[in-house]
Order: sequence, then C-alpha cells, then structure tokens
Amino acid sequence: MALASWACIGDGGDGDDGVGSAATTAVATKRWVLSNVHTSGYPTPRGLVRFAERVEAEPLLSKRIDVDLQLGGVLGNEKETLEKLRFGALQAVCSSTAPLAEFAESIGVLSLPYLFRDAEHMWAVLEGEVGRQLSADLMGAGFVALAWYDAGARSFYNRRRPVRRLEDLAGLKIRVQRSEIMHDTVAALGASPAALGFKQVYTSLHTGAIDGAENNLPSYRSERHFEAAPFYSLDRHSMIPDVLLVARKDWESLSSEEQEAVRRAGRESALEQRRFWEEYVEEAREMVLEAGSEIHEIEDPEAFRRAVRPVYEKHAERYGDLVERIRAVM
Repeated sequence: MALASWACIGDGGDGDDGVGSAATTAVATKRWVLSNVHTSGYPTPRGLVRFAERVEAEPLLSKRIDVDLQLGGVLGNEKETLEKLRFGALQAVCSSTAPLAEFAESIGVLSLPYLFRDAEHMWAVLEGEVGRQLSADLMGAGFVALAWYDAGARSFYNRRRPVRRLEDLAGLKIRVQRSEIMHDTVAALGASPAALGFKQVYTSLHTGAIDGAENNLPSYRSERHFEAAPFYSLDRHSMIPDVLLVARKDWESLSSEEQEAVRRAGRESALEQRRFWEEYVEEAREMVLEAGSEIHEIEDPEAFRRAVRPVYEKHAERYGDLVERIRAVM
C-alpha cells in the first residue's frame, strides 16, 4: 500500500450524509509509518522496536496506532524523510538533529564543536529547560519531539600518527561532512578539511587521498576504516543526538491521554536505546583494539576548545543566548 494511502487510514470522511460522522465515533486504527536510515541491529532501530512494542502494549494506544517501522533509509535519507513528515506522507521519523536546523534554526546549536562537557552534560541539557525550548521550536516547524536518542560522540582517526595533542593534527588532511561548521572546526584545529561522501572514505584512506576522518567508534568499526587508519583519538568534538519525531498533525489528532501515553513510550524507548548504544560502543572498542588499532585520550581538552573559538565567533550569534545557557547547565 502506498504511503499516501497509509496517511489516510483512520481519517473520517466529511460526514455530510451523517454516515461518515457516525463511523468516526468508533476507535479507528491509524498506521504510523516510522522511518529511520539505520538497519536492523543498530542501536537506534533497536530502540524504535521498543517504542513500537510499548505502543502496541498500551491499552490506550493498541487500537489507535499501528507503528510500521521502515529501516535502512528505504523511504529516503534524513532530509527527505523530514520533508515527508512535514507534508503528511510519514507520521514519524527518528533523525539526527543536524538536518533539522534547516527547519528550526535553533536546533543547529547542537552541531557546534565541544559544546558538551560529556554525555551527562548533554542529557542534562536536552532533558532540561534548553531541551524544552528546542522542542517548542521544533513544534513550530511542524514536528513533535518525543525523545532524544543517543548517537554517540564523534572523534578523529587517521593513518599517520596518534593524535594526543592539538599540534598532532597539524597538516593532516581530514575528511569532513558537507557542513560549514565541521569544515571550520577542522581548519581551526590546524588540519586540512576535505569534504567527501561517506562511502568514499574507505577507498580514500587506503589510497592516501586523505589522512583521516572523524566519526563515532561504531561507524569506525562497521565501515572498516580502522584497517587503513589505526589511530583513533577520543577528542569527542561532536555529540549530536538523534530525536524521535511525530508529525504535528498526527499528534494533534490524539487526545491528551493518548499523547501522554505516546510520550511515555518514547521516553522509555530512549532509555533502552541509550543502553543499547553503550553496549554497541564497547563492542566496537574491543573489536578494533583486537584488530590492532590504538585508541588514545587527548591530553589537554581545553587546548582543543580554545582553538575552536573562531568557530563560535562565526556561527554562535545566530543561536542567541543558547550557548551560554548550555554551558551553565551543571
């Protein structure tokens, strides 16, 4: 069945002859198509399975919502599925917050480098006043944020040498996403940024077209980048979460009790997803170490933070006082 027809399941007719109006008084099940770019087994889909199970197990929702989980990007990349969510072709999406800045500018603050001190700081921010403001801004763009999912911390890795100090990055050609903030971050740290598609990284590392890249440990493992770039350095320059979103139109079709039940299912699934992520990272760490990679902590994190001040001077103004409020969270 096409997505366009799925979006209409459970919607009443105009009811101009009285028959449709009576029909809508019964509980109608609506299929919620939930899209994610990752494949089964990755922590995010595992969390989304838990969300679907909780919706199904909730008496208030089981006859109201049928979650249809579509994985592996079969419905498009994150930007494409967010567009579909806005226009009603999808009911729910779990996406990185990075592409959401195109729809709600304030969410882009989460892409700034070294914004969070650690994971605990990030969760305190997202689950506090700042997170509520970001959620309100997303609501204004047509998205309802149910829960924040873990997407880990991105760090640098390369084929030439361990990076323990800021000066160790000097002269390295580092692949970056097509992101102005990431380009400026790598340049501020003294390396040479090279924008490449993700699937080009493996070959480019092997041929020497680039010296390194940056990503989380699970991606470093799953894409086998460790084979050509054995030096992984835990600088954690980027901690950009995922977020589970529902289309505002579908959300507003629910009663307040149903909305609270859906939120509860989202929050509970997020807590489990974070545990799945921690396990996944530890598995990746063990595997790449066994394969001969070296994993290093950086020696002076504050030197890296100082180096990216020009990035904040260039980009942070658009986010008002959000940066200061995030840094003030304890």
